[in-house]
Amino acid sequence: MSTQMQTLSVRIPSEDLEWLSALEISGASTPSDKLRALITQMRKQHQGTMDHTTCVAWLRDLLSPFVVALREVENRHRMHSDAINAVVEWLPQIMATMLSERRFGRDAPAQATDIEAALVQRCFQLSATLLRLGVTPAAECYDPQVIERHLPKIIELASLISADRKLRKEK
Repeated sequence: MSTQMQTLSVRIPSEDLEWLSALEISGASTPSDKLRALITQMRKQHQGTMDHTTCVAWLRDLLSPFVVALREVENRHRMHSDAINAVVEWLPQIMATMLSERRFGRDAPAQATDIEAALVQRCFQLSATLLRLGVTPAAECYDPQVIERHLPKIIELASLISADRKLRKEK
């Protein structure tokens, strides 16, 4: 089915047109193509019709300028950060879950419970990935001590949780 196109005439500031012209959107080369793609994206986001995979792709596109610039710095200065790689990998997954799962149907409590489980799982996966970097005193990060500085609080919390679990078992 073909969509009937309508003409829309707008006046925009020169700097917005320059930005739109320079914006990289897959499959869109002209300002008109890009504007249509942006409107479609915003409509899907507003309607809550983006599925998880589409949301992840969109969020990665949003992060792309940061990641590209950071990779350039890493390449130029021969740097690497497993911590940033983990955050860049997991945050779009976490955000996509929230963006794609906002339509609650008849069984809203069950759906909310499933979403909670998915979000907590993904957050713990990110946490576990970051904690694995603490196995050695110097993590593969720009600042080798960045993980080490936060571990005492986490170790204390884990010890308290462990002690509480043991106490509960004994009762």
